[in-house]
Amino acid sequence: MMTPLFTLTPASLLALALILWLLSGIACWLVAASARLSSLISGAGSMLASLAVITAALQILHSGPAQRITLPVLAYTAEFSVLNGLLLLAMSVPALFCSLYACAWLKRVDRRKRAHTGLWCNLLMAALTASAVSANATELILMMEMAALCAYFLIVQTDEVKSRRAGLNQFLCGRLGTLCLILAFALLHHASGSVNFEVLRHTEFTAGVKSVAFLLALTGFGLYAGIIPLHAWVPQSHSSAPAHAAALFSSALMKMGILGVIKVGLDLLGAPPLWWGLVVLLLAILTAFIGGLYALMEHDIRRLLAYHTLENIGIILLGVGGAMVGVALNLPMLASLALLAGLFHLFNHGLFKTALFLGAGEVEMQTGIKDMEKLGGIARLMPWTAVAMLIALMSMAALPPLNGFASEWLLYQSLFQLSNSHVLIARLLGPLLAVGLALTGALALMCIAKVFGVTFLGAPRSQAAANATPAPLPMTLSSVLLALLCVIFGIASPWVIPHFSAVATSLLNAPLMPFASHDTVVSGIAGVSAPMIALLLLGMPILPWLIASLLRGNRLPNRLRGDAWACGYGHSPDMVVTATGFAQPLRVMFAPLYRLRVCATPAALVASLHQGWLGAFCRRLAFIELAVLLVVAFA
Repeated sequence: MMTPLFTLTPASLLALALILWLLSGIACWLVAASARLSSLISGAGSMLASLAVITAALQILHSGPAQRITLPVLAYTAEFSVLNGLLLLAMSVPALFCSLYACAWLKRVDRRKRAHTGLWCNLLMAALTASAVSANATELILMMEMAALCAYFLIVQTDEVKSRRAGLNQFLCGRLGTLCLILAFALLHHASGSVNFEVLRHTEFTAGVKSVAFLLALTGFGLYAGIIPLHAWVPQSHSSAPAHAAALFSSALMKMGILGVIKVGLDLLGAPPLWWGLVVLLLAILTAFIGGLYALMEHDIRRLLAYHTLENIGIILLGVGGAMVGVALNLPMLASLALLAGLFHLFNHGLFKTALFLGAGEVEMQTGIKDMEKLGGIARLMPWTAVAMLIALMSMAALPPLNGFASEWLLYQSLFQLSNSHVLIARLLGPLLAVGLALTGALALMCIAKVFGVTFLGAPRSQAAANATPAPLPMTLSSVLLALLCVIFGIASPWVIPHFSAVATSLLNAPLMPFASHDTVVSGIAGVSAPMIALLLLGMPILPWLIASLLRGNRLPNRLRGDAWACGYGHSPDMVVTATGFAQPLRVMFAPLYRLRVCATPAALVASLHQGWLGAFCRRLAFIELAVLLVVAFA
């Protein structure tokens, strides 16, 4: 009896997904002349691949101890662990909705952009999926490098100065990150004789080797994750690439950097010393605060969202750094709670940030504008997009009962646990980090007011904004469904959190936390019920409305809408608050921090790096390198 080539095992599903991404990307490139056919092949193929990865990830999360398996057909050695399964899930759910968005987006662009975007996006996801389950350092570096090169080609598609500069920044940062990773794992190979992750876990390294390897790996993975001050490539890259590709940068590519920090800091090198965790915590709060602060100065909506991605990378790293400190101090409750918060926020960030990038892409597609100063009044013309973006913005600002609130609340609890440590520096850092996280949350709240108020409310500030129409159904549906998931994972957090807790405790080899089998959010620790918050928030506005509707009778007729009150003067669009005016107080208050960016990147250095010959040389080098990597991968 013949064995079927593909079954429903995780290995077969991942192999099927990789093949689907490769074949659909190549087919889209070949038939790009037909807009309908190429968009259908690329989008549908990527959606099927994402569904296969989601199914495989759910199986891996419930499969028990880690295991090494060779994928059928591809002969690729993969490591299946709960951490890898969680990352696959966090990457593939946003990828599913990005693929749905691409079905409509690809139809509306020219042949060249359609061919390149369909090919590079699918190849990007294939490389990231393979890197997420890599079983040794060679596979990991090879696939991450391939993903970074695909991102480069997505950025430089448009022949504009900004796109070329963004692509060059990303290319140089990516190559530097890869070099640091090669040096880190070469050092570990020299000490252990292997780059296999299972061998590295059971090798005793000297303190010096571990520390040097950790710093090199933190730099390399930090360049991929965009940890400040290693973030130079992030803002303009997200603005230059197509919107759904930018969403994949935030939800998948940068998350591989986070996975690398977790692997090196908590998995491969054994128990970390205290100073490792403190370094990660300091970089995390710097990244979160500076990212949120710089976001408020941006007028380009996608650059603003990119800076908020940096903010959320910092929030995730607060959980990772807290876990490292907990392991170093032998505090399993702190370590498990902090890592749980970081992993849950890693997943949640992929949902709300993808919804925001896709929503911004819909606005850009319908108006041709990314500058918020030229928008306004979009909510009346694109209501479903406005609602989806409002929900996602509220989740990004950690407002209850959405998913961003649930994960950040856990993070606050871990910082309070850190404050109760017996080590003085940890007791000092706990309150300071909690205050820093609160300030970051305040900046995110201001961002809601700026993005939604300036972009969607008020009067249109340009003819293009006034003539906007709703986006095509697949594009609108992609952002609306993601916003719905933000609500679901927030309200259902009492039932979701135990699954993330199992991942954290499995990685740390710690006992299950007390709330892992209860139906309340962190029972005995957080004391917050997300479903109750949701009911109260729904009841507060609905109950007065019901009372007023029942008791008013015929006394209060409905009022007619008119112009906004302007102190007796005729209202005009010029009176509406602008993005510049909204952020002006912060620009004055934090002027030294904003000047720091100019001081850190002197004009002479920037001019020398962005000479025409260097960009052209890097573009040719990227083609050669990608061709070599593809040959090596298939060989």
